[in-house]
Amino acid sequence: MAHPKDFDPLAVWREMLSQWETSVNALANKTMASDEYGSAMHGAMGLTLRMQETIKQFMTAYLAATNLPSRAEVLALGERLGDIEARLDRMNALLQRISEEQRHDGAPATAHERPRPPRTKKPPAAEPSA
Repeated sequence: MAHPKDFDPLAVWREMLSQWETSVNALANKTMASDEYGSAMHGAMGLTLRMQETIKQFMTAYLAATNLPSRAEVLALGERLGDIEARLDRMNALLQRISEEQRHDGAPATAHERPRPPRTKKPPAAEPSA
């Protein structure tokens, strides 16, 4: 079986794919234009929405029964935790700024560097034992 030199299998494949795509598009357009298809899709969408609502109610009841947090509660907790972390960051920055200001003012920064009062009291002299 001899093939001509100008035979291009990819061109044949592209042409076949193009014809198939055209016929599928025509069939889909014809099907979607019918009233039966529209009512069937409307019914399927309504059924899907009712199923989602039922599953949501079931999961809410299940999570409450097992004493687990819902998604909304976890998200709210995450927001509160983020607020707490932001507050801690602000407090840490404020403490660092105060510490830097004290160092620049000549005041000691930590308790170990604070000046201690002079020791003026002398320990009692050891008494000779009898």
